[in-house]
Amino acid sequence: MQRRHLAIALGLFIGATLPIAALALPANAQPPGATRPPRQAHPAPKSVNDWRPVVEGRLKNGLRYAILPRRANEPGLGLLMRVKGGFIAEQRPGERGLAHLIEHLAFASPTKAAPYQVYRFPNIGLPLTFSAPTAGTTTWEESNYFVSTRATKLADLDTLLSLFREVAGDMTLRADAVAEQRADVLREMGEKRYGNEIYAGYVAAFAPGSPTDVIDAQNSDDVPTASIDTIRALYHRLYRPERMMIVVVGNVDPAKATALIRQRFENWQGTGPAPVWPPIPGVKPDRISPLSYSARQDGRMVALTGVTFAIPAPAATRSLQIETTLMNMVFIRAVTDRLRLTQPDSQPGKTGAFIENGENGYGLILLWDNLAADHWRSGLATLKKTTCDLQTQGLSDAEWAAARKTVIGELEQRSAAMAGVPNVELAKDLSHALAAGRALVPPNELLRHARAWFPTVDAAAGNRWWREKWRAGVEHVRLETPELAQINDPQAEIRTLLDDAVGQNPGCKLR
Repeated sequence: MQRRHLAIALGLFIGATLPIAALALPANAQPPGATRPPRQAHPAPKSVNDWRPVVEGRLKNGLRYAILPRRANEPGLGLLMRVKGGFIAEQRPGERGLAHLIEHLAFASPTKAAPYQVYRFPNIGLPLTFSAPTAGTTTWEESNYFVSTRATKLADLDTLLSLFREVAGDMTLRADAVAEQRADVLREMGEKRYGNEIYAGYVAAFAPGSPTDVIDAQNSDDVPTASIDTIRALYHRLYRPERMMIVVVGNVDPAKATALIRQRFENWQGTGPAPVWPPIPGVKPDRISPLSYSARQDGRMVALTGVTFAIPAPAATRSLQIETTLMNMVFIRAVTDRLRLTQPDSQPGKTGAFIENGENGYGLILLWDNLAADHWRSGLATLKKTTCDLQTQGLSDAEWAAARKTVIGELEQRSAAMAGVPNVELAKDLSHALAAGRALVPPNELLRHARAWFPTVDAAAGNRWWREKWRAGVEHVRLETPELAQINDPQAEIRTLLDDAVGQNPGCKLR
């Protein structure tokens, strides 16, 4: 359910977000008539008080939609519009950073229906939605717009959909709105420059050639000077029905919600011929070196070791997807617990493990230690020895059993709290899952599967799974600490330390 980036674990900044006041709508629209029954996808067992089966479909113009009916603690609905193509789509000269600028303009630009109304979206939408820290985000692969309504009235949902439809194809990008949002984007990106520079160095080491490596994480070079014609050209290339997804989550009738989506979006056609997009770049394994380091004086103090691999295809069945998720959860817990035992007095989060399966354009298994001053040698050596031990000896039966028990407990807590998960957060998770070809599985279903499946998977089977995943990737070790500036040859000293840490295990030594 949860989408995690390495940046969260290590305190970096990636992507872009747009803070905005609560958005809402007047209840003045009439719901349309009924339409043909939508198909149901990814059926999941019903919960007493929460999820019903996801309903999804595609309009004749290519726009995709998904509806997750559920009863929850909040009074309204979560609504999201996803636009495929973020920073990676800025492929023409003069376009760097403009996907982020367009995201900001969605809440500021007049539209064809109201050419003189700046801030049309918040002016109309404000009364009907709850405040949120952000209402828009742009990453390397997408822009998302999302709001939470105060009630489940179909008229309110229809008004929001009409506003999203205007954002999707009818923004005028008037000069005064563009000028104002240029300044706001430059300020926002300036605030994130430090974290983005650190992230760029990390991803260039672990995932060279991936989307988040081939684009500059800052992506603001052309924002100050791009002409409105250039901005408009990118807007019309990206904002097309075949690149759109609408997601609605909450206590709503799927057939009625589908009818509203059809009424607002089905007759929309993109501007001009559909562009031909080049394939998204992938990781270049031959460019991953065994070791990298940073002695940046204003940088982090962190040791990292892991393997990078191409994005795996989603498992063919819902059951296999669930088992992959559960296996990831068990190993993250078991490895994190082992690392914590090496530093029993440290705070949670100082050291841990992480598995990424494609969110940033590559797969990654990572172990990290946020180092204390003057302890980089012991921290890095422990990480390297731990990865070697996991490859050669694996987890013990006791570690495996403890991790499974902890995962069961976590799933019990998440299942009990299902009704409290915000609709808009589930809308984000559902959009990501569908875009990746996966099902969004509720915690109570994960829990039921775990209770039945865990007894059939022992530590030996788990260790075989781990070794296959680790050996499928290319290993890399990275150290970031200003203390390296005091060393004449950091590369040689780090390499010696790492090889000494694995002792008599030649298969674990650096390439």
